[in-house]
Amino acid sequence: MADINAIAQALANAVATTGVRAFPNAPGQIVPPAVVVIPDRPAILYGQTMDGEVNLNFLAIVLLSAANDTSGQLALNNFVASSGTQSVNAAVQRDPFLAGTVEFAIVISVGTYGIIEYSGQQYIGASFLIQCGAHL
Repeated sequence: MADINAIAQALANAVATTGVRAFPNAPGQIVPPAVVVIPDRPAILYGQTMDGEVNLNFLAIVLLSAANDTSGQLALNNFVASSGTQSVNAAVQRDPFLAGTVEFAIVISVGTYGIIEYSGQQYIGASFLIQCGAHL
């Protein structure tokens, strides 16, 4: 039986391999660069397979300093790339089972790219929709 907290932690651990601090929840404050992993909507899709597996949707939100738009955008492009040492997609694909917490994990899309407000502060960032399949 999968544990949503364990999945979020494993996802944060995977994304942390890009070289940023990653949180498996939404802290009140962050120091950029950072990634926050939170459930997306819909958070859980039941009845997706005949064997009781569910799909879980998470957002991994990359937050970088917005002090310099040009350098921030250049840095963000490394995170949204499909491959590379800072690629969120590549980080998830290196361990698509997230340390055995899921049957699969896949980056579906980048839903937001640009200025993101988090906890009353503005950052340059991107939000990644990551779908996981697991038995709850």
